[in-house]
Amino acid sequence: MLMLRSAFYDDMIPNWRMAPVAVAYNILVLVVHGRLIYSINRAKIVAEQGDLVFIPKGTFRGAENDGPHPHRKYSALFSHSFPPGTVPLFDAGRFAIKRIRGFDDAAKRFEALHREMREERPMHEFIAAGILQELVGIASREAETTDMSPTKWRLADILQRHIREHYRRPLQIGELAVLIRRSPNYTISLFKEATGQTPVHYMQQLRIAEARNLLLSTDFTIAEIADYLGFYDTSYFYRTFKKVTGLSPSAFAARRAASSPDAGSADVP
Repeated sequence: MLMLRSAFYDDMIPNWRMAPVAVAYNILVLVVHGRLIYSINRAKIVAEQGDLVFIPKGTFRGAENDGPHPHRKYSALFSHSFPPGTVPLFDAGRFAIKRIRGFDDAAKRFEALHREMREERPMHEFIAAGILQELVGIASREAETTDMSPTKWRLADILQRHIREHYRRPLQIGELAVLIRRSPNYTISLFKEATGQTPVHYMQQLRIAEARNLLLSTDFTIAEIADYLGFYDTSYFYRTFKKVTGLSPSAFAARRAASSPDAGSADVP
């Protein structure tokens, strides 16, 4: 469980400085403009626009503007009660700084978190806790990713967005390559470096995730779902679904039916 203590937005404060101290809470920071200088356990570290920073409880931390140049950043102070093995970022127990891929999305989440805590409208603590959990999940996932240049991340994001928007269509690597103005081989290599999987595998995961949703929430037949998701025949859909989930579509649907609240609810004579 996450317990949010406070949220701050530092907006171009002249002569901003924090004296070195052992922090009493975990701190998550997103730098949205400029740069600042951290002293982390007496080591100098520069954080700049696009960096997501995690400072664990107990870290000896100081910070200041980069000379005469002020900065903008969001920060959230929190504690947690998650057991080991739940959140890799917490398990590491050390300072982490990472150039974040989805910078705009993360900035919007931090802005919403700060707004909820500042305005204190009904249910603000509940809503803010949910936003913080998203941000911690993003930070933990980002900490596990490989370092890539901002240009590569931007190109990989273009590819992912395109596949998400057109995952029901047949995937053409040449079309992806044209989209980022690179060769097909480079496109595949870049995508795998960014996501750990090929574009085809990524597309299939999106399709199977939607197939599971349709099996759980609609009365579509398996053949109708296969056709809707762009599989060229039902048997191929069966094979792909089982490869990803470990179950056939029919077995998945049967398990859903068996766990339904209505199952077994009839009176026994």
